[in-house]
Amino acid sequence: MALPPPQNTPLQPSSRDLPAAYRNPWQNLRDALEAVFADTRLRCQELWRRNGQGSLWRPSWWPIDLAPLFWPLVLALVIVLGALGIAAAPAALRRVAPVVGVSRSVVVPADENEAAELPLLQPEHEQQERFVEQGDLSADQPLPDQEITPSLDAVSAPEPETPQASVDPLTLLVQRPEADGLLIAAQVRPDQVTLVLQVGAGFDQLTAPEQQRRAVQWQQWAADLGYDHLELRDSRAGLLARDALVGSGMIVLNESSRP
Repeated sequence: MALPPPQNTPLQPSSRDLPAAYRNPWQNLRDALEAVFADTRLRCQELWRRNGQGSLWRPSWWPIDLAPLFWPLVLALVIVLGALGIAAAPAALRRVAPVVGVSRSVVVPADENEAAELPLLQPEHEQQERFVEQGDLSADQPLPDQEITPSLDAVSAPEPETPQASVDPLTLLVQRPEADGLLIAAQVRPDQVTLVLQVGAGFDQLTAPEQQRRAVQWQQWAADLGYDHLELRDSRAGLLARDALVGSGMIVLNESSRP
């Protein structure tokens, strides 16, 4: 779209002896602003047309079918970030602003000014005598601004704390009432992730479902202590049960499959 031809502002006749005809500068500024606004509108229309055609620059990874959406999304993102920054600015300024202390003043009535300032000008012994005469303090009591030094007899030494004996969690696991005395000892393999529980002879006397239930329960106890694997062995270090290598749960070995 072509720009309209500039309008010729009529020259005003000079009322003074000037070398050239006078032209109002505000009229020139208005014409220039109109030309700037018209040029800006044309450029915006051109950008809108080129954006719709997909001829504006865009990243190589941006899909060509969505080319008209790239710059509108960038503009919307800039507006949103600017709005968020403006909204968060007051809170940031409140956190950075220094805390100004508020001074408090005590209002003393006019007829008590001399009485309030008198103790500040008197020596210490005169102040004490005045307090005794008023009945506020006895002669053997210190003044309010004096520090009271506690005697050595009044200060008692702190009682030493009795350290609590630390209990081994494996010992607590073996001594659980729910184990019914079937667990004899517990030890950790060198890999620090495998717990070995030694069971008593009563474990072999249990039924197969009960052995499976006990093994799963003890596996949960071991997992609560942070161990990933569990093995059940008898007094001869024979393997009775172990955790499943695939999936979860425990595998209780029968007599024929025990090593």
